[in-house]
Amino acid sequence: MCGPRLPARIRRAYTCYRHGLAAYKVDLAVEGGVPWRAEVCRKAGTVHLGGTAEEIAEAEQAASRGRMPRRPFVLVAQQYLADPGRSAGDIHPVWAYAHVPHGYDGDATAAVLDRIEQYAPGLRDRVVGLSTRSPVQLEAYNPNYVGGDILTGANSLASLAFRPRPALDPYATGIPGVYLCSAATPPGAGVHGMCGHNAARSALRELGLTVAAPACPSP
Repeated sequence: MCGPRLPARIRRAYTCYRHGLAAYKVDLAVEGGVPWRAEVCRKAGTVHLGGTAEEIAEAEQAASRGRMPRRPFVLVAQQYLADPGRSAGDIHPVWAYAHVPHGYDGDATAAVLDRIEQYAPGLRDRVVGLSTRSPVQLEAYNPNYVGGDILTGANSLASLAFRPRPALDPYATGIPGVYLCSAATPPGAGVHGMCGHNAARSALRELGLTVAAPACPSP
């Protein structure tokens, strides 16, 4: 977005930023909900399907090497359990995504459904609506999802310590008044709001302002 306004060394660092695995998303309308074997899964807003530790490692290694996993890691979300207003009668919205290779352009729908069906036999018989979004379509929907990477960067040891580049202030872009606050900055994806919070503090420091720590409530 800033193009030639970025200092050359920072532009090079951003250009070389390493992205992570992609997501392949499947949205379902399921009559009666997902028929999980495990009763506890029928009450969970989010279910992680990875199998054994060995299966998870195998799937993640395959995807990181550019191969579609035979049994991918799949995350299933059932938010309607907390918000019944999302459902239409006994038809419930369920979405899932699998970890697939970065930029994957194949069809992983069957692999995602197979993985869920492994733990919820009869799922396909309950599906009354289905929509998918590939890594390419995810990037078209949001250019920040480069190659379908919804976590905004690979989670290697180096990237966890230095992202998006080695710098004392990773939020500064080298352009006065312009700061980076995406999940590409510390503490990374999943720690919602903290990237922007830290970027705001960086901006305030440049303006010579400080933010007082919030007061702890009285017992």
